[in-house]
Amino acid sequence: MLKSWKHLFVKTDDPKAGKEEAEPAFSFPASETIVPAADKNDKGSFIPPPVNDTVVDEVTAVYESGLESINMPGYDFYEFYKAISSTGLSGEHTYQLAFQMARTMDKTVTVQKLMTDAEFYISKINEVHGQYVSQGQVKLRSLEEKKNADKGQLQGEIDQGAMRISQLRAELQQLEAAVNQKKALLSKIDEGFQPQEKAIREKLAANDTARKVSIEKLQAIREGISRFIKQ
Repeated sequence: MLKSWKHLFVKTDDPKAGKEEAEPAFSFPASETIVPAADKNDKGSFIPPPVNDTVVDEVTAVYESGLESINMPGYDFYEFYKAISSTGLSGEHTYQLAFQMARTMDKTVTVQKLMTDAEFYISKINEVHGQYVSQGQVKLRSLEEKKNADKGQLQGEIDQGAMRISQLRAELQQLEAAVNQKKALLSKIDEGFQPQEKAIREKLAANDTARKVSIEKLQAIREGISRFIKQ
């Protein structure tokens, strides 16, 4: 909740305002709900953002508390304001009765005095509202900067990731091309070695044939010796 309202509402040039000399900076509550910035419609005009009723009630209560904290001594507009507000009525009769009661409590009360005091309270409300808006805008700018920083960081990481994906895809394409090239070479290896294999196999077959022929010749001679030569 908002604090130090009496300091915020102090009217330093008013003799009834007390001895405060300086008006401290308005403190926008860190936990206060920030209302989103207004949007624009198709015609470019601003559309007020939706406001949470709970937040409105909370801030309104703070304004009421602030008014009470700067209530000037004696009977003035604030007491008149509370008297009217407590009835829930706003007709002429209500105002006449409230004014008569005010005069009964304080003979110095006049319409002009009530009007002057009203301007004082209204000016304080406007002053605090302006400071509230200023602090809220500072908060919004800070949040916007933080949001943009976070988005920038994430976008940078996304860009780096996308770049890495592109690199990996390029590497994958190169690897696939190399694999396909090697597959093509693999399919031609048999063809390349076929002449040499054929020559070797022919020589092996010829070797078997030559062995057989040679052995047959030798065996024929051996049999001839056995048949035709007698000791």
